[in-house]
Amino acid sequence: MPVVAWTRAVGQEEAVLSLEAHIPLPNVTGRIDHFGVDVTGQRLFVAAVENHTLEVVNLKSGQRVHTISDLAEPQGVFYDPATKHLFVACGLDGVTKVFDRSTFQVLATVKFPDDADNIRYDPRNKGVIVGYAGAKQLRKRAEGTGGLGFIDSSGKKTGDIVVDAHPESFQLEKAGPRVFVNVPEKKEIEVVDATKRSVLARWPVSAEDNFPMALDEADYRCRLACGSLPSCWFLTPRRVSRSQRVKSQARQRTFSTIRFGAEFMCSRVRAA
Repeated sequence: MPVVAWTRAVGQEEAVLSLEAHIPLPNVTGRIDHFGVDVTGQRLFVAAVENHTLEVVNLKSGQRVHTISDLAEPQGVFYDPATKHLFVACGLDGVTKVFDRSTFQVLATVKFPDDADNIRYDPRNKGVIVGYAGAKQLRKRAEGTGGLGFIDSSGKKTGDIVVDAHPESFQLEKAGPRVFVNVPEKKEIEVVDATKRSVLARWPVSAEDNFPMALDEADYRCRLACGSLPSCWFLTPRRVSRSQRVKSQARQRTFSTIRFGAEFMCSRVRAA
């Protein structure tokens, strides 16, 4: 299975991506999940979830240079340049492992209940946050609670926040302590306080499969991509007359915009 590299084309009216290279990954089969990157070392870390390996690619040479084997469905990946530690979250056993950048020896192991998935860097605590467990139809697991687990830079678990079901993409705001968490099984975004380790609010999302998320903090918007065909309903603060929506026919996904300013708690659900 190859990794495809893209570069941005310039000099056009609209900037687009163009294919730059294929990087072959011999003997890697099945689905690839998340990536992590070592910018200084020019390395890409590829979670080959169904192959149970983490592939290390040299971006300068375009070649695989190392494989970490025997991982129980690696999913989330994050490389911390400050500590030179590589964090890998595994779905099958709920374990997050911390590896040394150079030797790839295991430095620490943190066990969550199940399905360790997305990883985000937590700049306030200089550690990482891992989404884990909970109900998830893709894994045919029964209803249950999920969580966000906090790990410090040395690989020690420091706490949890319980959420309603399996968390998919979640994003940390830069201007405050809030974390916005996609919980597709509940068709909601949960807003949590990373400092107080508590849930602040639950925002309903009428479309299904709200997995990807991005924050536009300058405009107080939380942007989602939903896998379901119907158009999304989404929340709008009273001071905003209309939200924005773009529907991609090619991938049959609906992109929604949600305002997340201070007045959001007083908002109503409206059809776009």
